[in-house]
Amino acid sequence: MRDKVRFWADGLNIRLFRTEIEAFIAEYPKVCREEETLEKLIQDRSSIARFGDGEFKLIIGERHKSFQDVNEDLNARMLGVLRSEHPNLLIAIHPVRDFDGLGRIWKKFIIRIGSQVLGLLDKDQTYESTGVFHLLPENDEMAFKNRIRSIKRLWEKRKILMVVGKGSRFRFEPELFDNVTSVDYVYGPAKNAFLEYDRLMGEVRQRDKDEYLILLVLGPTATVMAHDLAREGYQAIDFGQMPSKYIKAKKLLALGELSI
Repeated sequence: MRDKVRFWADGLNIRLFRTEIEAFIAEYPKVCREEETLEKLIQDRSSIARFGDGEFKLIIGERHKSFQDVNEDLNARMLGVLRSEHPNLLIAIHPVRDFDGLGRIWKKFIIRIGSQVLGLLDKDQTYESTGVFHLLPENDEMAFKNRIRSIKRLWEKRKILMVVGKGSRFRFEPELFDNVTSVDYVYGPAKNAFLEYDRLMGEVRQRDKDEYLILLVLGPTATVMAHDLAREGYQAIDFGQMPSKYIKAKKLLALGELSI
């Protein structure tokens, strides 16, 4: 019952503030299609730092879920990354393209702090898409398989270093990585990983930058690490919970084990 009431209240609030949401969409910067972002990662071996609702909440001063407390040093670093012009680093934000394409969470987010987020972004800049690994096609089997096929090209015959929170909800999915040379791990804390930033960077630096692709699954800390590792010549991907999105999309499409 409580969830139904909350859902009803959210819907009412969204209807009341639809004009404000539409104004936000009109002012929001252009975001590349997910396929375009992915192709840059593959062809140019660029790194990518992603800014979703959680990163923006932290920069503005709100607590992000349960795995990262507000940290002024982290916030300052993230703001610097957001404004970075490093040639080997792609800056990605959530694709906001039309009202109907936005989920309930993002509509509520816009109502609450949308104007502050617009103040952080450059309206004249074209950003990459945070959805490159997360907005997987869920109603088109062929599009889904093509996207996964393209994603797997990113680590084809490469050594992978996963930087993840120990005991976090990250789930390694073998069929996504059945074309890599090897997989290794560096573990950080599941919560407040930024407190161990120097140690994590030191452990990553022990790997050869020409041999390893770095996949970062550390929430907002990964956003900063992607930037710093890119500056040092690594290809670092702010990866997030992509395998979970993969499993969800497969279930919606009623697909079994894939051979891609």
